[in-house]
Amino acid sequence: MKKNFLNNEIWLLTFGASFQRANAYLPNASETDKRHFKSMISGHIENLLSQYKNSNISDDVHIENIKSVSDYSKYFSSIFVNGKINFGIAQKMLNLYLKYQWCLGNIAEPPHFPVDRIIQQKLNESARQCKQNQLNLEPWTRFKDEMHYLKVVNHARDLAKIDNSFKGLSPANIELTLFERRL
Repeated sequence: MKKNFLNNEIWLLTFGASFQRANAYLPNASETDKRHFKSMISGHIENLLSQYKNSNISDDVHIENIKSVSDYSKYFSSIFVNGKINFGIAQKMLNLYLKYQWCLGNIAEPPHFPVDRIIQQKLNESARQCKQNQLNLEPWTRFKDEMHYLKVVNHARDLAKIDNSFKGLSPANIELTLFERRL
């Protein structure tokens, strides 16, 4: 009962963050259809979770998992602008759910982190302090593929080599270091 409660709360936070600024739903999408989508996509993502029980998920496998989330949403094309959720929304959904599960100790450390505007800005602040190149900020809600997403993740990896506050940290740990809840 407690695990179900926590998992439902995690999904509430995950969906809220993944769709808050995305404008992904068609204006006439019913709440019933949205709830059905959320129920089914959460099951799809939970089925992917076993791959993350142990570490060493490659970037390629993780990217394919993100694409599978986007592709799965095609089954609900009648509620989405463009007939599905894009890569940006899918990465936010999968990565945020993985982050929560990792922090709870249910899976190994995920290979990436949820990419959004805030993390891009914080990585740029760090790069500026280290006198390094900064990212071009791109709206995560418009990512159609992994191109800019991987630039952000690799930017974090590069900063881990030069920024003493991130020295040796993985991308997921860098994001936790930079994350601050805005109250």
